[in-house]
Amino acid sequence: MTIPSFQPIQQQQVSAQINPLVLKQGQVFHGKIKQLYPNQMAEIQIGEHRLIAKLETPIKVGDSHFFQVMSTSPQTELKVVTGPMTKEFVNVQQLIETLHLPKSPEMQQLLTHFIKHQLPIVKEQLLQSEIWLKNLPDGVTKQEALQTLQKMMELKIPFSEVTFKALLLGSKTSGISNNLEQLTQLLQQNHLISPQIKENLLNALQSIAKPFEAETAGTMIARSVQILLQSDGQETKQLEALNILKEANILPKDATLNNWLNTATLSSRNETAGFFVRQLQSSSTVSIAHTIQQITHWIKGEVTLTEQQKNTILELLKSFENTNHVEQLAKQLHVQLLKAFSEQAVNRLFFNEDGVSPKEHLLSLLKQEMSIKSDMEFIQMAKAFQASKEPSTQVMMAESQAILESSLNSQGIQKAIQHILIRLGLSYEAALNKGEDITNLIQSIKPQLLSLIQDENASTELKNSAEMVLARLNGMQLLSGETGHQHQIIMQLPLQFLGKHVDATIQWNGRMKKDGKIDSNYARILFYLNMEVLKETVIDMQVQNRIVSIYVYNELEGLDVLAEPLKKALKVGLEEKNYHLSGVMIKPYKKTLQKNLEKNIEKLNDRGAVQRGVDIRV
Repeated sequence: MTIPSFQPIQQQQVSAQINPLVLKQGQVFHGKIKQLYPNQMAEIQIGEHRLIAKLETPIKVGDSHFFQVMSTSPQTELKVVTGPMTKEFVNVQQLIETLHLPKSPEMQQLLTHFIKHQLPIVKEQLLQSEIWLKNLPDGVTKQEALQTLQKMMELKIPFSEVTFKALLLGSKTSGISNNLEQLTQLLQQNHLISPQIKENLLNALQSIAKPFEAETAGTMIARSVQILLQSDGQETKQLEALNILKEANILPKDATLNNWLNTATLSSRNETAGFFVRQLQSSSTVSIAHTIQQITHWIKGEVTLTEQQKNTILELLKSFENTNHVEQLAKQLHVQLLKAFSEQAVNRLFFNEDGVSPKEHLLSLLKQEMSIKSDMEFIQMAKAFQASKEPSTQVMMAESQAILESSLNSQGIQKAIQHILIRLGLSYEAALNKGEDITNLIQSIKPQLLSLIQDENASTELKNSAEMVLARLNGMQLLSGETGHQHQIIMQLPLQFLGKHVDATIQWNGRMKKDGKIDSNYARILFYLNMEVLKETVIDMQVQNRIVSIYVYNELEGLDVLAEPLKKALKVGLEEKNYHLSGVMIKPYKKTLQKNLEKNIEKLNDRGAVQRGVDIRV
């Protein structure tokens, strides 16, 4: 069995553009003598390039040597540093002795790799590379390090330890979850660093590890309101629900079962349910008709409510059209909206439409002070619930998490991924340049890591852990970029769904159309996942003219049977996006196939090559 060749979608093969040859003083390269000229001048072939240079030593046509650049101005002067050699035999030891390099196994590996791939050899870079090879991070092989060094030279990235580690760790397809967990543990054990830095970074890390905190808190609030509104509810349960709302600072501490609704305040934030009830409360008997008309218009267009809920509320409003009982209508409308949005906050956990979500509408009916970015408020409430020692709060949290897990859908996963990307701070620098709100930006992990590394009280072990995570983030940015109309984005995501850990790497190579948008008709998408139960899984998704073929590679027996019920939902979901599913094929996955796959991907990663279509690896 073989994995389909990972070639560009459209069958146009365009050869890589040959970059101009640039020589630097002290550089060593392998070349072949093609022609001799008077005054010790010679034509030398270096890979695909040819140049005329002056040689210090007499040589013969056809011989291959290693040459060192002695001067580039006013003319190129070369020194022969090895004797004649055949293509099949290169004397690494002779090169080591000539350049006075250390005779270590790492240096031999470096020279062998550089010679094989015709990379420029500079003594200072070799000495630096040897040190890096001897001190690789845990979980990194020397072969991966050699490939990273090769990529640094091919992409002409500054040759420093920072960029080396960034590229090395940024291209890893697993391990980011472990890095974040280790950093969290070391932070919790350290009591010397700045308390503010520690708190901010732990909050950011927890937000990444628990991307559904806001939804959990929203569900707890909704369930508490539902229990309080039950006319035949048990008093004990209602007291527990009341205390949960007090713990979240939604209701005042003196609220009781008899007066809690009267103590609830209303938000003044525009276009929220609380805003409209607040408007009604402040209406005079003269303006009540106009206010009812405004609320009616809002209810009819509110996408978060069901038709049945809309009809119930509209009937209530209609019954007060010819009266001046403002206070009575406001109270009844308040209750009806609490019932409707507490129900929808549970039923529509993952609301992706533009506008106000059900849990935000619900909060606006209970709390006056409400920010525009209310997700942070819900996250703070979730932390308060987690820290609570009340058994009833912990029971409600467990119930809410169970509701969330049973409701998790594609919208929820999409929201979690977006949340994690923001919290990782992958677009931190770009957002700063755009002048975005600094308060929200500094809550991401990247600026917090920079602060930690500069903290003098941080231990060496803690700083190393922070630098490793930061290197991964920087590596993703270094590997992302554009060449002409080709764009590449690489992201590593530590995902946690239903109590399971998933390490995912996303590599996106996109061809842009003339209008600057992605050509979505042709795509090649490769999902590379490492999951707790399914383990290593590759999903190869090919799109040609909006026709989708999917290949799933996994070693779990019977996966095709488990996947069968999901195919219909997949087909429907794709059709909603104007794509047609041609088939889903399940095939065995083996390590050797992964290596072949990665080699093919490396070819596509060459920024010098012109590609067609869109290619993504997760």
